[in-house]
Amino acid sequence: MFTGNTQYRRVMTTIAIIGGHGKIGLLATQELAAAGHTVLSVIRNPDHVSDVVAAGATAVVLDIETATGSELATSINGAEAVIFTAGAGGGSGAARKETVDHQGAVKSMAAAGELGIERFVQVSYIGADDASYGTEDPSFAAYQRAKAAADDALRASTLAWTIVRPGTLNDQARTGLVTIDGSLTSGETSRANVASVLAVLAVEKLAIGHVLNVIDGDTEVRSAILGA
Repeated sequence: MFTGNTQYRRVMTTIAIIGGHGKIGLLATQELAAAGHTVLSVIRNPDHVSDVVAAGATAVVLDIETATGSELATSINGAEAVIFTAGAGGGSGAARKETVDHQGAVKSMAAAGELGIERFVQVSYIGADDASYGTEDPSFAAYQRAKAAADDALRASTLAWTIVRPGTLNDQARTGLVTIDGSLTSGETSRANVASVLAVLAVEKLAIGHVLNVIDGDTEVRSAILGA
C-alpha cells in the first residue's frame, strides 16, 4: 500500500487514467486511491483487471486503438479529470505508436471534451519537441513523432492541460522529491515520483497550460510544481 504524503489532497474526486496498467498508471492509482479518490482505470487487456483492482481502481476494459472518442467518453462518464499515460511500448512498431501514443491521446481529449471534463494531464518525455534527437533509430523516431503530435494537439486544445515530461525512467522507490525546470534536457526520474506529480496535478489545478520537465531532485513535488 502507498504510504507517502497525501496531505495536499483535500477534495475527493474521480480520475480516469488512460493506460492504467502501465507502471506509472498503477503507481498513480495506488497514490490516488490511498488518498480517497476514485480511479477509473482504462485498460485494453481483460487479464489485467485484477492488477488495477488490487491497486485501488475500477477497471474499464476498452481498447483505445479501436474505440471511438464517444465510446471512450461513455466508459469514463463521471470522471472529473483525465490522466493520459498510455503507450504502445518499446517493442511496438511505428504504426502502433501512432495509433496509441498519438491517436489514443487525441481520442482521450475528445472524450474529455464530450463529457465537459476540463482537467487533462498527459505524460510525454523530455525532448519530445526535438525531432533531431534519436533519428538514427526508426522506432524512437516514430515514438518522438507520435508524442510530439499528441503534445501539439493538447496544447492546441481548450482543455485545462498540463504536459509532464519526465527524464529517463527507472523503478527506484518514491522519494517525493523532484526538480522541475523548463531548461532540463536530460536526467533520470523514478516512475513513482512521476506518479506523484500526476496525482497532484489531477487533483489540484496547478500548472495549467504548462509543460513540466521532471527529473528526480530535492524539492517536494507540490512545491516543485508551484515553482515551475
